[in-house]
Amino acid sequence: MVKKKFSFSEIEISKNFSSRISTHVDWEPNTNIIEAGDLLIIEVELPGVNKDDVSILLQGSNELIIRGTKSQPRLNKPQVTYYLFEREFGSFYKKIIIDFPLDSSNIKSTMDNGVLIVQIPRKKIAKISVDIK
Repeated sequence: MVKKKFSFSEIEISKNFSSRISTHVDWEPNTNIIEAGDLLIIEVELPGVNKDDVSILLQGSNELIIRGTKSQPRLNKPQVTYYLFEREFGSFYKKIIIDFPLDSSNIKSTMDNGVLIVQIPRKKIAKISVDIK
């Protein structure tokens, strides 16, 4: 069996870049969503992504949007041939809709070893007792 050599531009174009301009989200990172008591923990795999290239937005009280960009790897060598290219790059976007309100005043996030961890407490809602007459 003979392996076909692909130039980097052929690989890039084959990933739906027919116009050579990407106007869509290029990839979606793997994500874990964990509920621990009154705390929601979101773990997002972002290997090779700089934390300065990531934005986190809580829209309303229950929509978490994580987006950013992972730079395209480049080798500083002429005549580079890629035999296999599976690592994702480009813009990413993740929208998570939670079915309970979140407390936007206490969001914490860290990025360690390529994993973004966002912790958001559940919003405490006052309970009102109503007498029945």
